Amino acid sequence: MKRKYLKRRNDGNPSMRKFKGFNFYIQCNGKLSQKNRNTLIEKSEIYLSSISSSLSINLEEKMKNGITNELDRSLNDYELLNIWNPLYEKYGYLIPEFKEKWERSFLKGTKEVNKLSNSEMIESRFNELEFRIKQLELQNLKKWGLEGMG
Repeated sequence: MKRKYLKRRNDGNPSMRKFKGFNFYIQCNGKLSQKNRNTLIEKSEIYLSSISSSLSINLEEKMKNGITNELDRSLNDYELLNIWNPLYEKYGYLIPEFKEKWERSFLKGTKEVNKLSNSEMIESRFNELEFRIKQLELQNLKKWGLEGMG
């Protein structure tokens, strides 16, 4: 027997419970799965520090724009969502892993891909390489930190 709901369950609007970029959803119990929460906290630290270092604005401006270097583990999942999504919407193109996804979402109306000038291409490539170096440094730090403890 088919259930009838008072309100249409999927009206085509994007979910307000989705962590953009990651495609993680807050579950019906109001929480992310533990695995997704850990992934979000760990990777967002790398991504947010990359965004912070890529922008050439002072600390005061970064704070005013809500740019932080990490997400606070003590916050609940909805609070994390309210911090992450606006940052992703505004600066997601600065995260190499999310760049194409961000462009598909936020540059829908443009049929032609904007041609980057030579200096913009160099700057973009530099930012990507800088991001990859930071990821490798963090992995190396974790590796040596864990081995040193044993």
